[in-house]
Amino acid sequence: MKQLLIRPFRSRIRIRSCRYTSDTLARRAYREGPISHPSPHVFLFPEGTSRRGGWNMKNDRTRKPKSIDAGLLSGEAGSNEEKYRLILDSISDAVYKINPEGFFTYLNDTALKRTGLTPETYPTCHYLDLVVPDHHDLVRDRFERVMNGGANPPYEIHVKARNGGSYVVEVQSKPIFENGSVVEMLGISRDITVRKQAEELLVHAKAILERMVEERTGELARKSAGLEEEIERRKIVEGKLRESEDRYRAIFENTGTAMLIVGEDSMICLVNAEYEKLSGYRRREVEGKTRWTEFLSEGDLRRMNPLPNGRRGSAPLTVRRYECQAVDKYGQIRDLFATASEIPGAMQWIVSLLDITERKRSEQTLRKREEELGGKTRELEEVNTALKVLLKRREEDRKETEERVSTNIQDLVLPHLAKLRKRMPGARDKSQINSIESILRGIISPFTQKLSSRMLNLTPKEIQVANLIRDGKTTKEIAEHLDVSKSAIDTHRHHIRKKLGLRNKRVNLTSYLHSLS
Repeated sequence: MKQLLIRPFRSRIRIRSCRYTSDTLARRAYREGPISHPSPHVFLFPEGTSRRGGWNMKNDRTRKPKSIDAGLLSGEAGSNEEKYRLILDSISDAVYKINPEGFFTYLNDTALKRTGLTPETYPTCHYLDLVVPDHHDLVRDRFERVMNGGANPPYEIHVKARNGGSYVVEVQSKPIFENGSVVEMLGISRDITVRKQAEELLVHAKAILERMVEERTGELARKSAGLEEEIERRKIVEGKLRESEDRYRAIFENTGTAMLIVGEDSMICLVNAEYEKLSGYRRREVEGKTRWTEFLSEGDLRRMNPLPNGRRGSAPLTVRRYECQAVDKYGQIRDLFATASEIPGAMQWIVSLLDITERKRSEQTLRKREEELGGKTRELEEVNTALKVLLKRREEDRKETEERVSTNIQDLVLPHLAKLRKRMPGARDKSQINSIESILRGIISPFTQKLSSRMLNLTPKEIQVANLIRDGKTTKEIAEHLDVSKSAIDTHRHHIRKKLGLRNKRVNLTSYLHSLS
């Protein structure tokens, strides 16, 4: 803010400039033209400028501004001091004077309104009484500097308000010299509370804006980094998609199965080379021109796409795996195994067709062979039944023969041997008769039959020795009975144990043979 110095002088000149003040009265005085007679003037100089940059005001009797007292404009009332006072009271800044002791000697109306003082009370008011305690040192230093004849740059302080609060003023002060000595201090203060509040709001808004800009910049940086990552990721994905597309196209084209891609309306979109071989049609003849269901037989078509109104060919596929018959370009009927799978998100289906014509023929041949084998199997079953009947009959005949032989030996042979043993006088002859009787009894014995059937590799002599061992005969008795040496019986005993699986085992042979009875 530019502060003003007030200097009285007399001159018959007009107001030259008002660019250094915002006072409404001064601007109006400048606009309303020349005056008609000399009178005391007030010349206001902004601080830090030459006198040429100031402006002066003097009484104008021609035009009377409403904001200036009529006595000042008419030139008929008051002294020069009163005229100056009226001018100072009309400006919006507080103008004051302070004596060397620090008491006020003058306050204009603006200063009186702000401080709440009156013309009777301000002479006893010290300037520090109006300043908040925190700024006492600053104001005291500036006051002493002015009273020493120095100049003060504008500074800001907090001044006590009438309501007990405080407000901010911008102060500029100058010394008043008289006879070369400083007699008073002239000060001008401007209330800048609103401006400071606006500045604080601006600073706060600036901080908020800077923070928002910083946050937004960070967010944009993050989004930019995210976009760059997304772009890079998409490039990678696109590269992989291209590789995948090339890979699947190669698989689609080079697989050994006829494959085609159909739309939702069963229209053929793409076929591979195997489909051309299977159907006999070229790509350009079917792609985008033909529905693939047109190659199916009527029965398979009704099974695949049943529609209430009888129409077909425009419904989506409903069966995923099935066997069907198709007619190729040359009218040949082929048996096919079709597998249809939906391509996610594409509203299309991929269909693979496997030619199973040869397999069907093989199945028919196998069924025919199975029927033939079934007939032969039934014949073999009948023959097997007949053989079982014959074997059963043979077994019954064998048992009947054994019983007849056993009965004859019991009833016919053994009684005669008993009579013959009584007639034999010698012991050796009786021993021979006993041996014959033992052999005959062994033949008809169940033990001998079981032993011979269980151990088919026993010799007849070993079977005879085993029977005697089972009867409790010792080696010496068996040797005398069979008329052989004891070593021969030991050899037979060794062979019997070996063939019965009793070698190197602590098992009594007599007890084991009894367990087989």
